[in-house]
Amino acid sequence: MSEPIPSSADSVLLIPTTAGDPDISALAAVPVDGAALANQICLLPASQWPWGVPQQVQIQVLRVHPEPHCTFEIVVGTQSGCRRLIGKVYATDHEDVYRVMERLRRAGFGPEAEFSIPVPLAYLPSLRVLLQERIEGTSVEDIFKHGDGLECAAAAERCGRWLARFQTLAPPSGRISGIDRFLRSAERKCRLISERDALLAAKSERLLERLRAAALSLGAFPACAGHGDYCEHQIIFAKGRTAVFDWDLYDIADPARDVAQFIVSLERLAMRHLGSIRALDGAAEVFLRTYLGAGGHPRVPATLPFYKAVFWLKGRKKAIQTRAPGWRERAEIMLEESLRNLAGRPNVVPPALGPDGRRRNRDSGVGVDRW
Repeated sequence: MSEPIPSSADSVLLIPTTAGDPDISALAAVPVDGAALANQICLLPASQWPWGVPQQVQIQVLRVHPEPHCTFEIVVGTQSGCRRLIGKVYATDHEDVYRVMERLRRAGFGPEAEFSIPVPLAYLPSLRVLLQERIEGTSVEDIFKHGDGLECAAAAERCGRWLARFQTLAPPSGRISGIDRFLRSAERKCRLISERDALLAAKSERLLERLRAAALSLGAFPACAGHGDYCEHQIIFAKGRTAVFDWDLYDIADPARDVAQFIVSLERLAMRHLGSIRALDGAAEVFLRTYLGAGGHPRVPATLPFYKAVFWLKGRKKAIQTRAPGWRERAEIMLEESLRNLAGRPNVVPPALGPDGRRRNRDSGVGVDRW
């Protein structure tokens, strides 16, 4: 058995970064002990860690989440060279995420597959750390933000094919996310908006009535494996491979749920970065058409409006609660987009929002703030 690695500056380097994470102090809630991490890696069987004894471990924080958990990059130096991994440290035990990823790998989503996930290397219970493959590639989010029409269409096609294959082959795991759960979430958001602005109360109530009616008409849904957060920022294109990461929210759900979440996420990205909610509608259409053509569930188009309406009500809770600048305009867009989806109305370009969240003349050239 290898000797434990001493806790020293030579063996462990912690390199936090605040890029995109102003509240990096939240990491204290889920501390990472680099020396302990190296020692735990030493104890892994060769089937999980075939690269030899760690001689140096470098940890760089990538993102701190409010749950809380923290994502970080790990560089492990061994006699055979450096190995780069992605790690997640959780505030509570999440070994279930590792088990789900292992089941997906065995179901055909391994590193050699065109449609894949990061290889789950190990879960270290004593540290509550998940170790997984670090995939080099292109962020799909960057393609949709900066690519041309052909590039966006090609990206949307790959994302649609991945989801169709996942829903066909993946073994269902986790809790069942039924329609009632989404309806309750929508009810809470509509109540919050109504409480903050009486002028929006009538529109909120009208939306709730239509959501309830739509939910009743859906009936039993065809449950399948769900990602829980299937969006462009969770997908990487590597050489010959489309990989989807971040499996913390895995569940069992209506197949239309993940489809809707992807499309609404595209619409919000378009609003934030491209000046119009409708800027990526072409890519969204390619995504849906490809998904259905690749074996996606045929019932999805019928239930998609309900889930899109629900997802347009997600987020901005704190801004609404505190009446942050521009909150009312954003809340109005949420309500309008939800109503539009339920009514099956054609896509109408809403007014642009400036950096302060206020409506702006679309010809002014002012960009939009983050949703």
